[in-house]
Amino acid sequence: MTVERLGPPPIVPGLPMLGNALSMMGDVQGFLVRAYQRHGGIFRIRALHQSFTVLAGAEANHLLRDRGDELFSSETTMGGLDREFDMRVHVLRGRPHRHLRKLLATGISRDLLAARWATVTAETERMLADWRTRPSLAVVDQFQRLAAAQLSVTLTGASSADRFDTLRYAFELMLDVTLAGKWPPAVLRWPAYRKARAEILAFARTSLAERAARPTGGPADLLDQALRAVDEHGNPYPAELRAGMALQGYFAGINTVAYLYSFMLYALLRHPELLARVTAEVDAVCGPDGQLRFDDLRGLGTLRGLVLETLRVYPPAPASARTARTTFGFQGHRVEEGSRLLVATTVPHRLAEYYPEPQRFDVDRDFAANRRAGVYAPFSVGSHTCLGAGMTEVLAVATMAMLVRRLRLALPTPDHELRIRATPGPNPGRRFRVSVLGDA
Repeated sequence: MTVERLGPPPIVPGLPMLGNALSMMGDVQGFLVRAYQRHGGIFRIRALHQSFTVLAGAEANHLLRDRGDELFSSETTMGGLDREFDMRVHVLRGRPHRHLRKLLATGISRDLLAARWATVTAETERMLADWRTRPSLAVVDQFQRLAAAQLSVTLTGASSADRFDTLRYAFELMLDVTLAGKWPPAVLRWPAYRKARAEILAFARTSLAERAARPTGGPADLLDQALRAVDEHGNPYPAELRAGMALQGYFAGINTVAYLYSFMLYALLRHPELLARVTAEVDAVCGPDGQLRFDDLRGLGTLRGLVLETLRVYPPAPASARTARTTFGFQGHRVEEGSRLLVATTVPHRLAEYYPEPQRFDVDRDFAANRRAGVYAPFSVGSHTCLGAGMTEVLAVATMAMLVRRLRLALPTPDHELRIRATPGPNPGRRFRVSVLGDA
């Protein structure tokens, strides 16, 4: 049957005016899994003034991986990152995208993290020491500050702590407007936002100018890569794109990494037997001086399993937002050119055929096989997979290892249940707090 004769995807029933908004609040991944199980691998949803066609399941993941550049565009959905902060890599396709992505990858690498390990761990230990003096912690806020500091010293050699509030305010508001559709575009004309945006872009330009004037002589980081970058034809990139390259690491750290830390901490405190197992593992690999060395991370298999299982249950991006570049057929239904799409890449995370007892938190699952099969995709799949995924996983292992050796924390109640917020990405919310009980 030709594409023209295929019918539209089924619509997930919803409420008048609200559509599926209430059902999607908090556990977006759970909503998408339930819709997939009821309607199959393609369906339509509506949330307030927005509507999407959702592609879900292993076959959808394979489509995004194998034909993503041909069928999908991220220019409309991710264009805010480029329009507001010149992060062009999110909207390019084909050779220009592959070229810029490769340049950024060399400045966001595990090798760079290893080279700056002493600085990163010192910054982490300094913040953990401050936490010991507090009766309780606002988990998301403190992990956002920690992740931003860790990534900024790794990727640029200097901490962003004194600009953190400006960075977080501007990035989160921009995502709520351009990606989540939570606020109308007019919000980005607010004077407070325009001032914050101008400060951030000026900060990036100043950082690049200072590095050009005073090279570090150390391993090439994100600033060095931005300064010497040329496009796929050998021409220097314009100044605004170099500034966007410099900001890439700050953008990632403020949300994705911090939310992962927050969910990992919740999982450890919610499962005392897992916390005991992780603590014993960390104690076993640390040297007599109690310091965690970069090579020690290889011996932390349980902690790595904790990272991967947390990403399965609480993925940073339950779906990848795209626009259809052309009309095509999928599982017996027609997707119209220009349709707004969500490729629900993490729906397989909660399917029993890939993960037995998917509701059980199990750090010993076979993640490698499912990643190869395209059904483990916490950072999406295909050409736009998150550039910082590898560094994020390593940092998460290291951070939790240092935390369990330094602090004893507790949930408000042993059976505390999180109330997950959906924007600007799935997170435990600003109200999630833990008590500080003292030194470990």
